[in-house]
Amino acid sequence: MNNSQTTPKYVLAIDLGSGGPKVGIVDQEGQVIASAIERNTIQFFPNGGAEQDPHEWWQTISRAAKSVIRASNLPPEAIFAVTCTSQWSVTVPVDENGDPLMNAIHWMDSRGAIYNRKITQGFPSVQGYGLLKLLKWVNMTGMVPTQTGLDAMAHMLFIKHERTEIYRKTWKLLEPMDYINLRLSGKCVASQVTVIPMQLVDNRVQNPGDYQPWLLEASGIDKSKLPELVPNGQVIGKILPSVAEDWGLSRNTDVILGANDNQTAAIGAGAVLDYDFAVVMGSSGFLAGHLPFRKTDIFHMLTTLPSPLPDRSLFWGELGNSGKVLDSFLNNLIYGKDRYSQQPNPDDVYDRANEMAEQVVPGSDGVLCMPWFNPPLGPQEDRYMGGGFLNLNHKTTRAHLTRAVYEGIAFNWKWLIGPSQKFAGRNFPYLRLGGGSAQSEVLAQIMADVIGLPMHCLADPRNANVLGAALLAFYQAGILSLEEIPGKVKIAKVYEPRQEYRELYEKIFKQFLASFKALQPIYHKLNK
Repeated sequence: MNNSQTTPKYVLAIDLGSGGPKVGIVDQEGQVIASAIERNTIQFFPNGGAEQDPHEWWQTISRAAKSVIRASNLPPEAIFAVTCTSQWSVTVPVDENGDPLMNAIHWMDSRGAIYNRKITQGFPSVQGYGLLKLLKWVNMTGMVPTQTGLDAMAHMLFIKHERTEIYRKTWKLLEPMDYINLRLSGKCVASQVTVIPMQLVDNRVQNPGDYQPWLLEASGIDKSKLPELVPNGQVIGKILPSVAEDWGLSRNTDVILGANDNQTAAIGAGAVLDYDFAVVMGSSGFLAGHLPFRKTDIFHMLTTLPSPLPDRSLFWGELGNSGKVLDSFLNNLIYGKDRYSQQPNPDDVYDRANEMAEQVVPGSDGVLCMPWFNPPLGPQEDRYMGGGFLNLNHKTTRAHLTRAVYEGIAFNWKWLIGPSQKFAGRNFPYLRLGGGSAQSEVLAQIMADVIGLPMHCLADPRNANVLGAALLAFYQAGILSLEEIPGKVKIAKVYEPRQEYRELYEKIFKQFLASFKALQPIYHKLNK
């Protein structure tokens, strides 16, 4: 790769997450020289509905982009490219002008679950799936439409069957990053790695170039309503003049097709070489890394997916419950806006949570948190499971509950790590730790203690996806080599597991698993 450029180059990277966009300008040494965060809202509806407003996405992204471009003080021509990474399994139907026809169906939305079950049922049945359909879907895509409906297939089918007029008017069904690229470039395209959650592409080959006929027929989705597929990492075109003028960019700025946030999170954590893994603790949580083979473990919801990096597969283990559990606990149970409230939420709410958790001894005096505030995905999907606390008594305080939430999140991660190591065929010597929740030193240490592995905490975990999207763009542009990427990712601190708590946490972990199994029948009766 050519690292001898006399003029430094920069990338404007957009990370559109559930909570809102993070936008940053990154140089080729991996430094985020300016960044901004905006907030988006999620609207919840009865029967499992969850939606976001694509217009709000664009407004907040534009506001953040203009902010960081001004703050960088760079000449417009120094920013040679803009790229976008985003949450996925979020569906935006647009008309021929690229305008959204309704809110985006969010990945938390489960209203299409019934349609997933209809297209995948059959005899003989395995965990609700027709065996032959299950094998064919997994073989082709590495995935299968979920029973919970938390995927793009269910969202597209929900629109088709319950928003029929919108489906009729739909020109294209898009993932968020492809919608943003349409707004940036005026071109409606996607790639194999951006349409992964649609489960309509044969992932046994890299860049297949078209949707797979059997998958289209089995799903009932009209191919005409899907975006054109182009190679991974392609330069889509130049930024629209109107956007360039509004944001303060050169009209020669390239728009580079990015990847979803699982993929850029692994790259932003430095996990680009084989068998190097990263724990990403955002609103949801997932384990990501790269492997030199394809494989799927349907029983633990583990798989490999196409990587934007050539000749590699991205390991994907979706937890489904991570930072959002702490947010729900703090916003609904501690600082809920109701008749019990005495003051607005403090600005330092997370600092207070860390202080409260540190006041309690490891093990939370026996209080156990079941963190399945969303239906769990890996390592055991169950659309009827719920969360809660066990073993409360008259001495239980909010501090106990707070530490129990931290430990419950860590126990859930430990549960995922076990089958993931078997999947990879080797034990992990350490884990890279990124995502917004990794900013908590208390949680990082609890993760190390509970899982029993060193946690290499990123120096800038909140911007891991921004960094990953930018490093991927530098690689795709031929400015960085793959081997150079890990050295561009800074590690702030390594949290070693404390051996004095190993036996305690192993004991509690056994009860954590036993609680899941014992309470499943009760939650099923309550939630079906």
